[in-house]
Amino acid sequence: MYEAMDSFLKVETWHTSHPLDEQRFFTALSRIVRHPDFNSDHMRQYIRHQKNITSHDGSHGFERVVDELSTKASAVREYLQITGE
Repeated sequence: MYEAMDSFLKVETWHTSHPLDEQRFFTALSRIVRHPDFNSDHMRQYIRHQKNITSHDGSHGFERVVDELSTKASAVREYLQITGE
C-alpha cells in the first residue's frame, strides 16, 4: 500500500517544504490514508527504508522531515475518522 508514496519520493526535492512537494505528498497520501490498514508509523518506516535512512538518533538530516510527514499523515487520518469522511 505504501508504494503509493513512491511517486512523491522519486522527486529529488521530496524533503523540502516547497508547495509542489507538499502537493505531491498529499496527492500520494490521498491514495492510501483511507485504507483500513493505514498506519502513519508504517508509512514512516516505508519512507525511511526507501530513502535508506538508518539512523535513529536524529543525526540523519531527513529524519526530521520523515517524522513531520508522518505527523501530517496521522493528522489527516484522524480528521477523516472524526468527520466520517
